[in-house]
Amino acid sequence: DASYSFKKLMTTESELLVWKSEGLPADDLSQENALVISCSGARVPFIIDPANAATGWLKTYLAKDTSRPLEVVGSQDARFVNQVELSVRFGKTLLILDVDGVEPLLYPLARRDLSHQGPRWVVEIGDKIIDYNENFSMYLVTRSPEPNLPPDAAAIVTQVNFTVTK
Repeated sequence: DASYSFKKLMTTESELLVWKSEGLPADDLSQENALVISCSGARVPFIIDPANAATGWLKTYLAKDTSRPLEVVGSQDARFVNQVELSVRFGKTLLILDVDGVEPLLYPLARRDLSHQGPRWVVEIGDKIIDYNENFSMYLVTRSPEPNLPPDAAAIVTQVNFTVTK
């Protein structure tokens, strides 16, 4: 059917306008990608954003959720591991910028390799066991137009590509 619209089924015009006011480009690709990100559920979005078109919107969009503080960190940041651990423990939304792929350190988080320790959930990050807060969520952003994601990494993330094409 020519009248079928993925966007009309999954969102409202007012939500699209809010996203546009938050800095999301108004083209169909960007809006559909934003839908995929907002509906990604438990999977970690791996966002390919070479022109930085979506990163500003993503920060604004994620910061709106007052139940989860937003933590933005660069993958090369000196305090990277520490910020990941604190975000997991305190249930923050972790936005990791300038990734080259899925760091081995992040695999247990992306796969949700949780185990019980008494009444709590824990996850192993590197050589540490960290309390896992159910509110924790993670988003990965790369500026590389063609990131090298091995199959095991591609299987645990949702790839969202904001690369503009002709």
